[in-house]
Amino acid sequence: MGKDQPPHPTPHAPQPALQLRDLWLRLGREVILRGVNLDVLPGEGITLLGENGAGKTTLLRLLASGLRPTRGEGRVMGFDLRDSRAVRDYIHLMPVDAGLYPDLSCTENLEFALKMHAQTGDVAAALRRVTLEAAASRRVRFLSAGMRKRLALARAHLLARPVTLIDEPFANLDTAGRQLVLELLAELRTGGVTLLIAAHEPELARQVAPRALRLAAGILHEE
Repeated sequence: MGKDQPPHPTPHAPQPALQLRDLWLRLGREVILRGVNLDVLPGEGITLLGENGAGKTTLLRLLASGLRPTRGEGRVMGFDLRDSRAVRDYIHLMPVDAGLYPDLSCTENLEFALKMHAQTGDVAAALRRVTLEAAASRRVRFLSAGMRKRLALARAHLLARPVTLIDEPFANLDTAGRQLVLELLAELRTGGVTLLIAAHEPELARQVAPRALRLAAGILHEE
Protein backbone atom coordinates (compact mmCIF):
# COMPACT_ATOMS: atom_id res chain seq x y z
CA MET A 1 0.00 0.00 0.00
CA GLY A 2 1.39 3.42 -0.94
CA LYS A 3 2.12 6.11 1.59
CA ASP A 4 -0.79 8.33 0.56
CA GLN A 5 -3.37 5.55 0.47
CA PRO A 6 -5.80 5.53 3.43
CA PRO A 7 -6.05 2.25 5.31
CA HIS A 8 -9.03 0.04 4.62
CA PRO A 9 -11.82 0.76 7.11
CA THR A 10 -12.47 -1.89 9.72
CA PRO A 11 -15.99 -3.29 9.27
CA HIS A 12 -18.29 -2.69 12.22
CA ALA A 13 -19.98 -5.60 13.92
CA PRO A 14 -23.75 -5.57 13.27
CA GLN A 15 -25.93 -4.23 16.06
CA PRO A 16 -27.78 -7.05 17.84
CA ALA A 17 -31.47 -7.45 17.07
CA LEU A 18 -32.00 -8.59 20.65
CA GLN A 19 -29.74 -7.81 23.59
CA LEU A 20 -30.20 -8.49 27.31
CA ARG A 21 -27.72 -7.64 30.05
CA ASP A 22 -28.03 -9.07 33.58
CA LEU A 23 -31.80 -9.01 33.27
CA TRP A 24 -33.96 -10.08 36.21
CA LEU A 25 -37.72 -10.45 36.36
CA ARG A 26 -39.75 -10.93 39.51
CA LEU A 27 -43.51 -11.53 39.40
CA GLY A 28 -44.95 -11.19 42.89
CA ARG A 29 -42.67 -13.14 45.18
CA GLU A 30 -41.37 -15.42 42.44
CA VAL A 31 -38.16 -14.75 40.53
CA ILE A 32 -38.73 -15.87 36.93
CA LEU A 33 -35.53 -14.70 35.20
CA ARG A 34 -32.13 -14.49 36.90
CA GLY A 35 -29.34 -12.43 35.41
CA VAL A 36 -30.16 -13.29 31.79
CA ASN A 37 -27.64 -12.26 29.13
CA LEU A 38 -28.46 -12.60 25.44
CA ASP A 39 -27.16 -11.40 22.08
CA VAL A 40 -29.07 -12.28 18.90
CA LEU A 41 -27.86 -10.95 15.55
CA PRO A 42 -30.25 -9.70 12.85
CA GLY A 43 -31.58 -12.60 10.79
CA GLU A 44 -30.49 -15.21 13.32
CA GLY A 45 -32.76 -18.11 14.29
CA ILE A 46 -32.96 -19.17 17.95
CA THR A 47 -34.74 -22.18 19.40
CA LEU A 48 -35.68 -21.63 23.05
CA LEU A 49 -35.86 -24.82 25.09
CA GLY A 50 -36.99 -25.53 28.63
CA GLU A 51 -39.38 -27.55 30.73
CA ASN A 52 -42.98 -26.48 31.28
CA GLY A 53 -42.96 -23.57 33.72
CA ALA A 54 -39.33 -22.67 33.01
CA GLY A 55 -40.32 -19.15 31.91
CA LYS A 56 -40.05 -19.41 28.11
CA THR A 57 -43.40 -17.72 27.48
CA THR A 58 -42.58 -15.06 30.07
CA LEU A 59 -39.27 -14.31 28.34
CA LEU A 60 -41.06 -13.91 25.00
CA ARG A 61 -43.60 -11.55 26.57
CA LEU A 62 -40.79 -9.52 28.10
CA LEU A 63 -38.97 -9.22 24.76
CA ALA A 64 -42.24 -8.04 23.19
CA SER A 65 -42.39 -5.33 25.92
CA GLY A 66 -45.47 -6.91 27.48
CA LEU A 67 -43.59 -7.12 30.80
CA ARG A 68 -41.07 -4.73 32.31
CA PRO A 69 -37.81 -6.11 33.71
CA THR A 70 -37.26 -5.81 37.46
CA ARG A 71 -33.56 -5.16 36.99
CA GLY A 72 -31.04 -5.07 34.18
CA GLU A 73 -31.09 -3.78 30.62
CA GLY A 74 -32.65 -4.95 27.38
CA ARG A 75 -32.81 -3.71 23.80
CA VAL A 76 -34.77 -4.68 20.69
CA MET A 77 -33.35 -3.32 17.42
CA GLY A 78 -31.46 -0.79 19.52
CA PHE A 79 -34.53 0.45 21.43
CA ASP A 80 -34.82 0.14 25.20
CA LEU A 81 -37.25 -2.59 26.25
CA ARG A 82 -39.00 -0.08 28.51
CA ASP A 83 -39.91 2.01 25.44
CA SER A 84 -42.81 -0.26 24.53
CA ARG A 85 -44.13 1.93 21.71
CA ALA A 86 -40.82 1.86 19.82
CA VAL A 87 -40.24 -1.85 20.47
CA ARG A 88 -43.68 -2.84 19.18
CA ASP A 89 -42.92 -1.24 15.82
CA TYR A 90 -40.20 -3.85 15.26
CA ILE A 91 -41.46 -6.99 16.94
CA HIS A 92 -44.31 -9.47 16.55
CA LEU A 93 -45.31 -12.03 19.18
CA MET A 94 -47.37 -15.06 18.22
CA PRO A 95 -48.58 -16.51 21.54
CA VAL A 96 -49.41 -20.17 22.05
CA ASP A 97 -53.15 -19.37 21.98
CA ALA A 98 -52.65 -17.57 18.61
CA GLY A 99 -53.80 -14.17 19.96
CA LEU A 100 -56.60 -13.77 17.41
CA TYR A 101 -59.90 -11.89 17.67
CA PRO A 102 -62.59 -14.60 17.95
CA ASP A 103 -65.49 -12.48 16.64
CA LEU A 104 -63.64 -11.36 13.52
CA SER A 105 -63.34 -13.48 10.41
CA CYS A 106 -60.01 -14.78 9.10
CA THR A 107 -59.88 -11.96 6.56
CA GLU A 108 -60.82 -9.33 9.13
CA ASN A 109 -58.13 -10.54 11.55
CA LEU A 110 -55.42 -10.14 8.93
CA GLU A 111 -56.75 -6.80 7.68
CA PHE A 112 -56.86 -5.49 11.26
CA ALA A 113 -53.27 -6.62 11.91
CA LEU A 114 -52.06 -4.75 8.82
CA LYS A 115 -53.99 -1.63 9.83
CA MET A 116 -52.57 -1.71 13.36
CA HIS A 117 -49.03 -1.76 11.97
CA ALA A 118 -49.77 0.73 9.16
CA GLN A 119 -48.81 -1.89 6.57
CA THR A 120 -50.32 -3.16 3.34
CA GLY A 121 -50.37 -6.74 2.14
CA ASP A 122 -52.19 -9.36 0.11
CA VAL A 123 -54.59 -10.90 2.63
CA ALA A 124 -56.14 -13.31 0.13
CA ALA A 125 -52.70 -14.64 -0.84
CA ALA A 126 -51.75 -15.05 2.82
CA LEU A 127 -54.87 -17.14 3.45
CA ARG A 128 -54.16 -19.28 0.36
CA ARG A 129 -50.61 -19.83 1.60
CA VAL A 130 -51.96 -21.54 4.74
CA THR A 131 -54.86 -23.26 2.90
CA LEU A 132 -57.54 -21.19 4.65
CA GLU A 133 -59.05 -19.52 1.59
CA ALA A 134 -62.28 -21.52 2.01
CA ALA A 135 -62.60 -20.20 5.59
CA ALA A 136 -61.84 -16.56 4.75
CA SER A 137 -65.21 -15.27 5.95
CA ARG A 138 -65.58 -17.66 8.91
CA ARG A 139 -65.31 -16.24 12.42
CA VAL A 140 -62.24 -17.38 14.31
CA ARG A 141 -64.32 -18.78 17.20
CA PHE A 142 -65.61 -21.45 14.79
CA LEU A 143 -62.15 -22.57 13.63
CA SER A 144 -60.35 -25.65 14.92
CA ALA A 145 -57.21 -25.21 17.01
CA GLY A 146 -55.08 -26.18 14.01
CA MET A 147 -56.82 -23.66 11.75
CA ARG A 148 -56.31 -20.89 14.30
CA LYS A 149 -52.63 -21.78 14.45
CA ARG A 150 -52.36 -21.54 10.67
CA LEU A 151 -54.15 -18.19 10.65
CA ALA A 152 -51.77 -16.84 13.29
CA LEU A 153 -48.83 -17.99 11.16
CA ALA A 154 -50.37 -16.29 8.12
CA ARG A 155 -50.51 -13.08 10.16
CA ALA A 156 -46.85 -13.40 11.24
CA HIS A 157 -45.86 -14.07 7.63
CA LEU A 158 -47.92 -11.15 6.32
CA LEU A 159 -46.49 -8.69 8.86
CA ALA A 160 -42.89 -10.02 8.64
CA ARG A 161 -41.72 -7.83 11.52
CA PRO A 162 -37.91 -7.58 11.85
CA VAL A 163 -38.08 -9.67 15.04
CA THR A 164 -40.71 -12.43 15.29
CA LEU A 165 -41.29 -14.38 18.52
CA ILE A 166 -43.31 -17.59 18.27
CA ASP A 167 -44.57 -19.68 21.17
CA GLU A 168 -45.13 -23.38 20.34
CA PRO A 169 -45.70 -23.08 16.57
CA PHE A 170 -46.06 -26.85 16.06
CA ALA A 171 -48.74 -27.47 18.71
CA ASN A 172 -52.15 -28.75 17.51
CA LEU A 173 -50.88 -29.44 13.99
CA ASP A 174 -50.68 -32.65 12.00
CA THR A 175 -47.65 -33.66 9.93
CA ALA A 176 -48.70 -31.56 6.93
CA GLY A 177 -49.37 -28.57 9.19
CA ARG A 178 -45.96 -28.84 10.80
CA GLN A 179 -44.30 -28.99 7.39
CA LEU A 180 -46.18 -25.82 6.41
CA VAL A 181 -44.92 -24.11 9.58
CA LEU A 182 -41.34 -25.03 8.70
CA GLU A 183 -41.77 -23.61 5.19
CA LEU A 184 -43.27 -20.34 6.44
CA LEU A 185 -40.60 -19.86 9.10
CA ALA A 186 -37.85 -20.63 6.60
CA GLU A 187 -39.28 -17.99 4.26
CA LEU A 188 -39.24 -15.43 7.08
CA ARG A 189 -35.59 -16.14 7.84
CA THR A 190 -34.71 -15.97 4.15
CA GLY A 191 -36.28 -12.52 4.17
CA GLY A 192 -33.96 -11.43 7.00
CA VAL A 193 -36.40 -11.79 9.91
CA THR A 194 -34.89 -12.63 13.30
CA LEU A 195 -36.71 -15.63 14.80
CA LEU A 196 -36.99 -16.74 18.41
CA ILE A 197 -39.04 -19.94 18.70
CA ALA A 198 -40.09 -21.53 21.99
CA ALA A 199 -40.83 -25.16 21.20
CA HIS A 200 -41.05 -28.62 22.71
CA GLU A 201 -40.02 -30.09 19.34
CA PRO A 202 -36.36 -29.05 19.05
CA GLU A 203 -35.74 -31.42 16.15
CA LEU A 204 -38.29 -29.41 14.13
CA ALA A 205 -37.53 -25.91 15.41
CA ARG A 206 -33.78 -26.24 14.87
CA GLN A 207 -34.32 -26.88 11.16
CA VAL A 208 -35.09 -23.15 10.83
CA ALA A 209 -33.56 -21.85 14.08
CA PRO A 210 -30.35 -23.84 14.59
CA ARG A 211 -28.93 -22.02 17.61
CA ALA A 212 -30.46 -23.49 20.78
CA LEU A 213 -30.74 -21.82 24.18
CA ARG A 214 -32.12 -23.46 27.29
CA LEU A 215 -33.94 -21.73 30.13
CA ALA A 216 -33.70 -23.55 33.45
CA ALA A 217 -34.22 -22.21 37.00
CA GLY A 218 -34.48 -18.72 35.50
CA ILE A 219 -31.03 -18.89 33.91
CA LEU A 220 -30.47 -18.87 30.14
CA HIS A 221 -27.52 -20.76 28.66
CA GLU A 222 -26.36 -22.15 25.35
CA GLU A 223 -27.57 -25.68 24.72
